[in-house]
Parts: sequence; C-alpha cells; structure tokens
Amino acid sequence: MKSKRYKLFPKQKDAWKLLEDPAFRRYLFDGGARSGKTDVILVWLIKEAMTRPGARILIARWRLDHARTTLWNLSLKKILPPGIGGVRYHESAMEARFPNGSMIRVGGLDDAERVDKILGDEYLHIFINEATQVSWDTVTKVMTRLSQQIAGAVRKLILDCNPKGPQHWLHQVGVQHVQPSADRRSVQPLPDAAAWARMHWTPYDNPYLPDDTLRTLEALPGIMRRRMLNGEWCNNEGTVYPMFDPDLHCVDEMPPGSEDWPRYRSIDFGFTNPFCCLWGAVDGDGRLWVYRELYRRETQIAELAEIIKATEHGHFRTVADPEDSGARDALANAGIDTMEADKAVSVGIQAVQLRLVKAGDDRPRLFIHSGCINMISEFFEYRWAENKEGRNADEKPVKDSDHAMDALRYMVRAVDNPAVYGAAAAPAEFKPGSARDLARYF
Repeated sequence: MKSKRYKLFPKQKDAWKLLEDPAFRRYLFDGGARSGKTDVILVWLIKEAMTRPGARILIARWRLDHARTTLWNLSLKKILPPGIGGVRYHESAMEARFPNGSMIRVGGLDDAERVDKILGDEYLHIFINEATQVSWDTVTKVMTRLSQQIAGAVRKLILDCNPKGPQHWLHQVGVQHVQPSADRRSVQPLPDAAAWARMHWTPYDNPYLPDDTLRTLEALPGIMRRRMLNGEWCNNEGTVYPMFDPDLHCVDEMPPGSEDWPRYRSIDFGFTNPFCCLWGAVDGDGRLWVYRELYRRETQIAELAEIIKATEHGHFRTVADPEDSGARDALANAGIDTMEADKAVSVGIQAVQLRLVKAGDDRPRLFIHSGCINMISEFFEYRWAENKEGRNADEKPVKDSDHAMDALRYMVRAVDNPAVYGAAAAPAEFKPGSARDLARYF
C-alpha cells in the first residue's frame, strides 16, 4: 500500500532543517493557528521512527481526550494512514508500531498515574503539543525520560503552541531563554540556552490553507486575532475576565454522567441587540458547566420560547433579566417559568472571576463548551470602561459585547445562591475560590 508523499511548503522545509540540526536539543514552534507547525513536527518524528530502529517517541498533550482526538485520530493517522510502511496502530495503548521495532506513543499528561505510566519508558524524542496548557514542572519531569540511547541520534524535546501572555513560563523559556519566574527582577538565564531553537509561525506561512479559513482567522476579535492570526504573545489587557483561557476553561465534550446533573438556564433579553439563553449543569463538586447557547437577533420572544422548549426537555431552574417583565410573561405563557435574575454587576462579575480562577484542586469552577462561540468571543471583548484618568472608579464594564456575559453572570449567581433560587436537584456543597485565590491571580 502506497501513500501520497507529504509535501512540505517553504516554511516547513526551514523547520525541517532546524530539527535536523544536531546543535539544538530543545525547540519551540510558536505562532498562529493552522500555520503547519504541528504537521511538520509529526512528519519529522515519523521519519525518525522509520529510520532509527528501536526508537521510542512520545507525543503528548495536557488532556488525554484532546490527545486522542487531535493528535491520534486527526493528525497522526492522516499523515501516516494505517498499513503504510507496515505500521500498526494499537488503539487502546495509542501506539503506532513500526516493523523496525520503533514506536510512537500518544498520551495525556492530565493524570498523575497516567504520567507515571507513560514515563516508565525512556524516549529518544518527546513532543508536547499546545505546551502552554502544561506546567513547567510537568515539562521538566517529562524531560527526565528523554534518555534513550540510539547510535547517531540527538535526543530532542519539541514544544509547540498558540501564544498566551508574555508572562507565561513558555514565553520565558522558549522565547526569552530565561528560567521561569514571577519576579522579573530576579530573572536567570537558562543553563542550556544555547540548545534552544525557536521558529515563529503565522497562518500566512501555509500556502495550502483554504481562503475561508484564513478569512475566519482574520475576522476574530482583538486579542484572539493577535494570538491566533499574528501569533503574538499578548495579554487580555483591560478585559473584565483576563484570567479566561480557552485551553483551561473550554471543553469539547461534557463528562460522562452529566445528563443527570442539576440543570440551569439563564436569559438576557434582546431584539435589536442579541437575545441570549445559556444552558448549564452543575457536577457533584459544584463546578458549573455551560454547555449550550441560543444567541439570536431580531427574533420574537414567542419563537424563541418554542426554540428553547424544543432544544432540550427536562427540569431547569431558569433565571431571566427582571427588567423586561413583558418578555418574562411571554415566556411564562409559553410554559417557561422564570425567576428574577440577580443583576448586581460588580458582585456578579466577582462571582464569575472566582469561578474562573483555579481553586485548591488546581481546577477552575467554570467550564464552557467550545460550541458556545458567541460567549467565548465576548470573554475577549468584554472590557472595563475608561475615562481620561484610566479605569472608572466604580469599575463599570462597557455596555457592548455583553449579552452572553450578562446571562452568565445571572447563572453563576443563581448557582451560588441555592437558598434564594433553589436548584433542580439537591445541590452539591460548593466552595468557590476565595478572594485570596483571586488576589493570587492578579
């Protein structure tokens, strides 16, 4: 069985030469989305497995489910289909095994027991995809297993990512070549700085990228466009929720058993401005998972009510903007009873912030399904109003790009106050992050 040869474009050819250079043992390929950086790394690693008998190569992401979907199913198998060159894919172990005894293993780093099992082997090369999701401590632990001896081979650690803020450890290590530190006054150079190589990418580097995909990236809102199109390391400066991170807070699938969790809906009314309804569920540890949105302009409330009822059946605790009593009455006439949402802006914003910040178990208390595209976009656009002297003393957000943000605030306040709003089922005890957690973030 023959495969179509993977054709490298010019930027990928430059990357290939860099990977082949024995002077470098640590790599950062950073930049915009769909730029071709991950594919060239995978092609190079496949070449290494085919030409170095007995080599063991680890390809990893933070979350196991993301590693299985993106690296195992959508990337590795696309580049090297099963059966090509005698390669055999072992699904349960997520291993590609080659006739010469080499092996490429795909894994997740989000579970200590799983990490210990993965790191029971020694590896010739290790590639961590979307490395901004992984802590520096985890990377240094993984690097201890970069120790397989193969004649004539140079062991390599390869990291790739879309950028985050410039204070991120990966920017410090891979771009500045300094040891990660929160104290900028005590920055120390990396002991192995000379071993590091970096290549920056943008989608414009990829001549095979469809025009409509490029237009989609060009149309992203401010901070997302700078990161995903231009590949800039930049902060969410001025946003109400600067701690929001899609890699941390967004999920592609709801956890098993979520269909039995208590359910909530929250509604912010609008006609010329968007109407927004959010669906959420609360797990046994009190985490809120917002898993669906309805975001419509210029649609009558009667039609919206029918859409809401048809979207999902079951018992919901529904809160809605109390200032539009006519719309609430229309929903009630359609069979959707609502309670008045708590509209206190400052208190609601702080409640959302506390859920976004990691709590004591190193996990946030708010997750967003990646299908909620309008809400995710608003996270990056929802900003504090400013006057000539800077931020307003009362810290009011700009009344723009806030319809999903308002609905989210209503839901969080309802979930956090079961004594006022009740719940769809007996609520789990919830201990949100503390003000101390929030202070640590800022």
